Amino acid sequence: MLQNRMNELDSGILNIVGNKVYITGFTREEMLQSFLDTGIEAWSSKGLYDIQELEFHNIKDNALIIVQKDGIEIDRHQYKLIYKNKIELTNEKGNKVSRTFVIRKSTYSKHYHLKFVVDKESDIFDGKEQVMLFQDKEALNQYLLSKYGVSFSY
Repeated sequence: MLQNRMNELDSGILNIVGNKVYITGFTREEMLQSFLDTGIEAWSSKGLYDIQELEFHNIKDNALIIVQKDGIEIDRHQYKLIYKNKIELTNEKGNKVSRTFVIRKSTYSKHYHLKFVVDKESDIFDGKEQVMLFQDKEALNQYLLSKYGVSFSY
């Protein structure tokens, strides 16, 4: 439940207090920054959730998520879209299909996020979204080259 809510945010603050997470959501990063700079109540939503393990690479493009522990910032997460393209693949039936993929770069770490877009006409991934997180650009390139014979340069 907390993961789903965080993934919906355009930007937000997650404040961990004990075994609860207080979420303050904002319509965009600028509103969050305005709140931090001036204290003006520019939030668009608030919520309270039980704490759980979170996967921050699933957040929306450009969404800034600030993690706090008892009101003190401990981490920031943001992924920006840097590349979008198609790869030609062969499905289980031997038919050539193309899959759109996107690559996002973390603003606050060396991580890269690879996501294949779900394509109803292609059964290469059984209609499931395929997402992977890589520690750095080199690891992403090694995967793309070995699995699909393509390299990524940005």
